[in-house]
Amino acid sequence: MGFYEFRRQLEYKCELYGSELIVVDRWFPSSKTCSHCGEVKQSLSLSERVFNCEHCNFSCDRDLIRALNLAMAVSSTVTACGLDNAGVARFKQE
Repeated sequence: MGFYEFRRQLEYKCELYGSELIVVDRWFPSSKTCSHCGEVKQSLSLSERVFNCEHCNFSCDRDLIRALNLAMAVSSTVTACGLDNAGVARFKQE
């Protein structure tokens, strides 16, 4: 129930601030896709923490590959909470 409420709140806030919520398919192979050439590995065990692409020889941390692929899956202009549209001042934390 926790994730349902989290998504509901995101949808509500996006509607309130005029933002767009982009949801990536839960089966999107973000950690199995090479962010350099786009080749998708058919098998990748959870114990493999470094992604090695056999196609282009690119090597990178698996979590970083996932983050890069998810960032490329959505537009870089979307803000998560819509603060840019709300006119809310942001304070720098020291």
